[in-house]
This record gives sequence, structure tokens and C-alpha cells, in this order.
Amino acid sequence: IQLTQTTSSDDGHQDALSSPPQQPQPQHYDNDHDDIFDDEPPTTTTSSSPNDLLKETATPWSPSGTWWRDMLHFVGPGWFVSIAYVDPGNYQADIQAGATSRYSLLFVVWWTSLLSIYVQILCVRLAYYGNVTLAEAQARHFRSNQWRYWNWALAELSTVITDLPEVIGIGIACHVFFGWPYYVGVILSLLTTMAFLATLNCGMRVLEAIVFFFVAIMSVALFLEMEFVGVSTDEMLQGWWGGFQSVGTQDIFAMTGVVGAVVMPHNLYLHTAACQARPVAHARHVNQAVRWSSLEPVLPILVSFFVNLAIVAISAEKVYGTDGAAQVGLTDFCQSFSKLKGGCILWAIALLAAGQSSAITTTFTGQYVMDGFLQMELPLQWRAIVTRLVAITPCILVSVLFPHQLNRMVNIVNSSLSFLLPFAFTPLVKYNCSPQIMGRHNASRGVEMVILHSFAVAVWMINAVALSVQGGGFLGDLRAHVVEQQNDTTSAVNWNYYAILALEIPLQLFYAGWNWYVLRTPIQEASQEIPQSEDQADPYADNQLDVDVREDETPSHYENGNGNSLPNGRGMENGHSEPDPSAFSIDNDDDED
Repeated sequence: IQLTQTTSSDDGHQDALSSPPQQPQPQHYDNDHDDIFDDEPPTTTTSSSPNDLLKETATPWSPSGTWWRDMLHFVGPGWFVSIAYVDPGNYQADIQAGATSRYSLLFVVWWTSLLSIYVQILCVRLAYYGNVTLAEAQARHFRSNQWRYWNWALAELSTVITDLPEVIGIGIACHVFFGWPYYVGVILSLLTTMAFLATLNCGMRVLEAIVFFFVAIMSVALFLEMEFVGVSTDEMLQGWWGGFQSVGTQDIFAMTGVVGAVVMPHNLYLHTAACQARPVAHARHVNQAVRWSSLEPVLPILVSFFVNLAIVAISAEKVYGTDGAAQVGLTDFCQSFSKLKGGCILWAIALLAAGQSSAITTTFTGQYVMDGFLQMELPLQWRAIVTRLVAITPCILVSVLFPHQLNRMVNIVNSSLSFLLPFAFTPLVKYNCSPQIMGRHNASRGVEMVILHSFAVAVWMINAVALSVQGGGFLGDLRAHVVEQQNDTTSAVNWNYYAILALEIPLQLFYAGWNWYVLRTPIQEASQEIPQSEDQADPYADNQLDVDVREDETPSHYENGNGNSLPNGRGMENGHSEPDPSAFSIDNDDDED
């Protein structure tokens, strides 16, 4: 909503109601910043915010009257975020699932894919109803800088370790094609990723088209591979719908790897940001935009499921039952079907497409995480370079120091992403149920709120159990290993066992306490402050509904559609007398007022 008043001055130009706040302002859960001006007319500037760039290069949408045109307008972000479901980390999880359990864990891939559709819908709702990215919402929810920096570190960590399998996948593909060491392809990915991100200057749709092209390449390559290998259709369908019947504790690590690889925490930040490339021209069209944007990810996610199914099937048919099957992964997968003509080439093509497209999206996500939490005033190009360097540095070190342990490390990354998922998913649930952010009529209520909170608790509980139980691949397995060593020695006190407990108990308490705090702490309306620079103007100035100001009208407040009220206290520069901008009442419901 844009509030404007014009008054004639001596030189004939008009002044706009866009002066900066003169005192600390209430939080509005919006992060649109405009250049401010006093006596001079506004000038065009280049914003350093990724949000601003997307909105400046996108045309605000209004219904065209033709359903298929409106549908096509919103096609793009769903394919962009679907990369997270078919990245090299997913490939590794699928290989492990097929190699260790044949088709039994296929049901986990299916149900997590369906869950992820609902998760992406929650991202769409937050992006449009809250007009905010997930990172921005978290920065405003956590009032103290300590909490804000801590949550930024967790979000940055999830983005960085997500990037590990992506660029390693590029290194492996280059090794298959040219015989290069892994680290050469990893370093090369820095240049190729920055080149693709440069296309943002041509608009977001160009980058979305590139990602779609990569998805198409990997899909065709893997479907051909599956056709060459041949699959057991009956056994595949049994694992798809009834695989849970044969799951044991030995499968917990592989299951958490699948969950972490499919529902990645960085993807929640990515989708709320990608929706900014589809702004809406008028507040009354927001509900329609949410409907189209909620339907749009369904097809990409279903396509990604069948890509994952193909890899599970190939692994089940070619790796399961062989010597060292549990250790097979990205680096040596193609050796299992190297006798097939072109088998390794098709695998390398799929791996390269997945790795490169995923590296693009993780860098894109890192920019929004940095901007949302820290509001760093860096030019977009430098922000991309810094984000890429932060993400790729540990990848280079891993590929140089541990070239023979890459498969194991990718397995650990996938399970770690599952453990980190609540740090993004629980806040997403919280904000979707908050009238202060979503608006009174848009927040999840009643049965849906109970279901969402139950999902958040279930995701936390599954990962908490996996952290401590034997077979989960983490501290539970480590404790069991220490106990076995104790039985082989005559030492009376096993200090390593107590050291693990000293780490495990505080970690579990923090894990449970953080999720409880996020879910149960109310969001106080108009009280969450985040440091802002003095040159940030009214956060509603970019929206499209103009409202005339009459100096004889003095209602007490206006509402922005999110249920947030703006109190008195802002005036205009240049000595002009004017009413307070809070002197209006605006409703953002779906009516024709």
C-alpha cells in the first residue's frame, strides 16, 4: 500500500510522503526499501537488495481473464526450487536406499515428496500474505542480536553444507568426462556458477529457464539409464506403497538421509525469495496469486520424485547385494553399470546438470539469507561472490583432503540437513499461523494450525530420536562403538562414553528448547525491532494501491492487510504541514472497495 500526498512548492515540483522515520518504528514484516528525498525529485538508483532487484525487473501481475495465461505467468519458481529434490545429495541418498534396502525405502521418498508440496505451499503463503522472506521474518521475530545472529549462522550452515554435494557432483562429472582430480571440477564450478548468476541482469525468468533446461537433461539421462538397466516393476510398486513393512532400525540412517535430501532447509528460504519475482499489482489479487503459485510446484516435485525413483531402481538392480554395497555412492556408482554402452556418460551428464543447477540455487539462497538476517549493504555482485566463496571453500578442502571419503561425507551431510530442518521448518509453521504476519484472514487456524504444529513436532522428534538411537548414524552409533571398545579392554571407567553423554544431553535439551521457544513464544505486534539504516524509507512505498490524503480526515490508524497498525509519529520534511500517515483505515480483504 502506497500512501502519497502532493503539495505544490515554489519551483513547481511535488513532494511525496516518503520521509524517513524520525523515531523507532513498529515492525511491519516487509523489507522493501526505496530511496528517500527531501527537496529534490527522486532519482533512479541501483539497489543492493536481491528483493529489490527481482521486483524492479518484474512486471506486477493482474488477472488477464484467461486461465492458462495466468497459470503460465507463475510458472518458474517451482522448477527453480525443485532442483533441491534432484541434486547430487538426493542422488547419494537414493543410491544408498537402493543399495542397502533395494526398493523398501521408496515409500519414504514418495511421502516426503508429498509433504514437501505442502511445505512449498506454506512458503508461497508467507511470501505473498506476509510480503516477506523467511529470513526476514526470522530476523524480526528474534528481537535480540544474539538470537538473530545465531539463527543466521544456522541458516548459513545449512546452505553451506547443502552446497557440498552439489559442487562435489560437478567434480565427479568432470572426473568421468576428462579424468581430472575432483578438486579441479569443484574450483571450476565457481566460475560457471557466477556466469549463470550473471543472467539475473536479464531477469529472473532467464535463470529459471536455465534451471528447467538442466532438470530436463538429467531426467532424460536417468530415465534412459533406468530403461537400459531394467527394473522389477512389481517389487518397485511394493516398495512404493508398502515398503514400511520391511523397515528396521538399520535403515534409520538411510531414512534420515532421504528426508534431509528431499526436504532441504535451504529450500524454504529459497522459495519465499523466488516468489518475489512474481509481484502482484493490486492487493485484491493476492489470493489468486497464492492459488496459482501453490499449484505451480506440484508438477516439478512430482517430476523430481520419478527422477529419484529412477536412481533408486538403478541402484537396487545393479548395486544391491554386491560387495561393499553400503559404501557405494556418487564417486563409484557408474562402475556398477559400466558395461552398459554409454552408461557412465549418461550418469555424468545427469550429475553435472544436477550439480550445476543446484550450485546456482544455493548461491541464490545464500544471498537472501545474508540479506534477510543481516541486511548487509553490499552490491548484488559482491554479495554473490562472497556467498559463493563462503560455500565453496569447505568443498575445496574436502575434495583435496578426503578424496576417498566423499561418499561417506555426503551421507553425513544428508542426515545433518535432516537434523537442521526444524530450524527452518518450525519458524515457517509459526509464521503461517501468525495473524500479525499473515493477516487476520490468511493465517492458518483451527484444524490446520493443529496439523502444522503436529508436523513441526514430528519433524523435531524424528531427528531427535535419530540423533541418539543406535542405527541413526550419529551419537547413538558412536556410543555403541565406544561400548564395544570398552568390552575389549580392562579399563574400569569409560571416559569416552561420558564425554559423548556430556555432548549429547545439552544438545538434545537445546534442540527441544529451541523448537518449544519458537512455537510457543507469541509474536508481539509492532514491537519487534531490527536495526535499520537511516536511508530506508516507508516499507509500503512499493505497493500499488494509491490513497489520497485529506487533511481534514484524522482516523486513528491504518492497517496494511497484515493486521499491523502504524501509530502517530511520522511527519514530512521540507516544512510542509500534513496529517499523520497513520490517519487512514485501509482494508486489504478481497472486496472491491
